[in-house]
Amino acid sequence: STAPSLLSSSEEASSTINLHALALVRVNARDVVLGPKLGSGAFANVWRGTFLGDDVAVKVLHPNRVTVSQIQSFVGEIELMSWFASPYIVKLVGASWTRPSDLQCVMEFMDGGDLKEYLDTHSSQEFAWADKYRHMYQIVEGLVYLHSLNIIHRDVKSRNVLLDSTKGTKLTDFGISKEDIQATMTVGVGTFRWMAPEVLQDQGYTISADIYSFGMILSEFDTHHVPYVDMVNPINGQPLVDSAIILKVVSGQLKPSFTDDCPRWIYDMAQQCLAHDPDQRPTAMQLSFIIANRLKDLTKSRLSLPPQA
Repeated sequence: STAPSLLSSSEEASSTINLHALALVRVNARDVVLGPKLGSGAFANVWRGTFLGDDVAVKVLHPNRVTVSQIQSFVGEIELMSWFASPYIVKLVGASWTRPSDLQCVMEFMDGGDLKEYLDTHSSQEFAWADKYRHMYQIVEGLVYLHSLNIIHRDVKSRNVLLDSTKGTKLTDFGISKEDIQATMTVGVGTFRWMAPEVLQDQGYTISADIYSFGMILSEFDTHHVPYVDMVNPINGQPLVDSAIILKVVSGQLKPSFTDDCPRWIYDMAQQCLAHDPDQRPTAMQLSFIIANRLKDLTKSRLSLPPQA
C-alpha cells in the first residue's frame, strides 16, 4: 500500500477537506489559548488550555506530518462528539481552525488525568475496591450510551478513561478508524493489548469488541499494571514480544492476569468480557446491571439501617 500523502498547501487551498459539518460548533481560534502539553498519541497532542478563560483540553493533530485522510477522520471524530450528550462521555466545547491543517478540538478539562496514570501512581491500598466499582460503573454507562447509538468506541483502554474530582469518570478519544488502528499498534505500549481477537485479525467486529477491551481494563483495576506486562518468554526469560502476545490472544491461548486479591465477582465478570467468541460476551447494559447491584449492596452494608417497622 502506498504511504499516505502529506497535505500540500495547494490541496489545502483547494479545500479538498470539508469542514462544513463543524460550522455549528466552530469557535474563534483567538479565544483558545494553549498551555502545557497533557499527552501525546499516534496522531495528535493534547494540551491544557483555556477557552474564554475556562479550563479546557485541546486536541491538535501533529503538525508537519498531517495527511488529508487524518484531517477528515479528525473532522469525523469532532462531529461525532458534537452529537453526544452523556455525563459519561467527555464533552465537546467546540472546534477552531484558521485552515484545515490547524484544526483544534476543544473539550472539557478533566482534572484527575487518565485512569492509567492514576493506577500507576496509587497503590491498591490507596485505591479501594469500593471506589473502583464506581469508576467501573461510569465507564460501563459510557459504553451503554455509545452502544445504544450503535457506535463502537474501538479504543477502550485506561488511557482513554478520564477522571475528575467533581465530574466523575468519562470516556474520551473516539472515531479511531481501521487505518488509525494499524498506526497506533506501533506507538508505545500498543493499543493492541486492549483489542479483541477479532479486531486483531481484522475480521470485522461489533460493539462486543468494546466489551472485551473493558475486560482488559478490569485486569488493570486489579493489578494496577498494563495487560501482559508479567508475561515472559520461557526460553530466554525476556518479556513476551508484541507479536507473540498477538498470536496467543488471537488463538485464544492468552488472557490477562488477575491477583489472588481480586474480588471473585470482578474476576468472573472479566472472564465473561474476555470470551474469545464475541457472541458470548455480556452487553454493556448487562454489565451496568451487575455493577449497579454491587454498588447497592455496598451502600446497604455501609448504612446497615435497622429494619423499618
